[in-house]
Amino acid sequence: MELGLWVALVLVAASSLYWSLRGTAFGALLLTIVKLIACKGRRAAGALTGLWFPISVEELTGPRGPKLLTKMLQHGQHLPLDVSVLSVQHLRKDIKDGVKGDKALLKVTFSKEVPNLPETFFVKFNLQSFGAMRLLVATSDVCLCEALFYHHLAEEAAEVVKTPKCFFVDFNRLTGEFCLLTEALHFGGPAAVSTADASASSFELRPMKHRIRDPATLEEQLLFIETGARLHCKFWADNQVLRDMPKFYETHREMWVLCSLSGRFGLGQTVRRTLRGQAEVNEDWMTWDVPGDLKGKEWELINDMPAILTSLAQDLDMAAFGHNDLTTDNAFYWKDCDHLKLGLFDWQQSCVNNVAQEWAWNWHFLEPEFLTEHEERLIGELLVTYERLGRPISRKKFLHAYVLGTVQMFVFGGGGLQLLMAELHSKGIFQSLVPNDPRCRMSDSTMDENLREKLVGAEMTRRTFTNCCNIMRRHDFASAWLRWKAERTKGRKHVQVLMAMTGTFICTCEEEPVPPR
Repeated sequence: MELGLWVALVLVAASSLYWSLRGTAFGALLLTIVKLIACKGRRAAGALTGLWFPISVEELTGPRGPKLLTKMLQHGQHLPLDVSVLSVQHLRKDIKDGVKGDKALLKVTFSKEVPNLPETFFVKFNLQSFGAMRLLVATSDVCLCEALFYHHLAEEAAEVVKTPKCFFVDFNRLTGEFCLLTEALHFGGPAAVSTADASASSFELRPMKHRIRDPATLEEQLLFIETGARLHCKFWADNQVLRDMPKFYETHREMWVLCSLSGRFGLGQTVRRTLRGQAEVNEDWMTWDVPGDLKGKEWELINDMPAILTSLAQDLDMAAFGHNDLTTDNAFYWKDCDHLKLGLFDWQQSCVNNVAQEWAWNWHFLEPEFLTEHEERLIGELLVTYERLGRPISRKKFLHAYVLGTVQMFVFGGGGLQLLMAELHSKGIFQSLVPNDPRCRMSDSTMDENLREKLVGAEMTRRTFTNCCNIMRRHDFASAWLRWKAERTKGRKHVQVLMAMTGTFICTCEEEPVPPR
């Protein structure tokens, strides 16, 4: 009797909480966490193919792997019905193209020779460990974004940018599980015809680069501008093909709650260049200088962040479908007649977003000295490219969205830096860190790989936060923020006038309404 009463009380409490938070970003975040706890690791039918797909490298290379892979390849009509997969072998090669996924290179044998299929495939699944990265993946919809790109847009996008050929992709909304099977990119080896121009088949792909470990070059950044702008102009927000594609304010709504929580706990301390309130702890490494007119306004900025980013992404004159993470470790390069060419992979953040906000994100990973030196040229080349492609953007309008677009990483990075610095300080490492620390690049076998990744993470966040502060100062974030507030207030007054004139109720809640997907 007592147990039944407690169960009833828990159900009533849970129902009350659900109804009170229904429709809010915080409520959506809580639901995502519940789904992670209850459904992670379960196999279920995919949302795109209806197939029950594998959810890990271990499963696909296990006893049932050949049968699963046969169904996957036959579903996409890549494999004839009279041919089957005989074996799936994990090549055990180290893959360092990011941390958001369980990845492997596979060698596959078939019962008959299949001319159009490679022997080596790349496969990626969602992370199987429950932790901060799996939560970040779930709250930013990276599996949905990549699956929908390969399912809906990859073939059309190939007209302007090369990307690995996809043989299978699917995901499940409830479990969060995901599977992507593509051709393998052989960095430092021959380029596959399907990932480059047919003439490039005799060329070699350059070795893979990392956004932090390897220095940026102006040639590569100008190539990103040409490629990224072409992708945007092919899929501008007024293109009907984008109707069902994810929007930035939809995919990041829950993630912004995490950003806000992180920022409230650490942004103020990072702004003051302290470590958990302690001053003069390796200040030489803290290369950021927050504009004076933003100091003391951290919580106000945190509160405005979701609405700022939502309003930018909903500006259809500035919105387009893009990769949203154009960095060197998401690209493959080759030379064709002495001209550098590039293709893109890792479409986990691809969605419809404000193009200026996307470029702020792409560029804020660069070394601050590099961006300071070349930013004016990069912006100029970008605006000229958009105009040449038939989508002119005024410099004033671009810079307004560009500087406001730094707010996400300012809040998230500023809060996250305290956690990164504190952990490295506890290990006795932070005190000796220097900007662009050589230990991020050294292949020292004596250093634990997890520790090296934390060093790389700290260096990356130092760069991003420093660049955000520099961009905010160069392009007067405070004035852009004031203009945004004024436009928002004007819009609310207009809504109130409409309410008074029509006698109807119009939602004016603080949280921006999110249209259903």
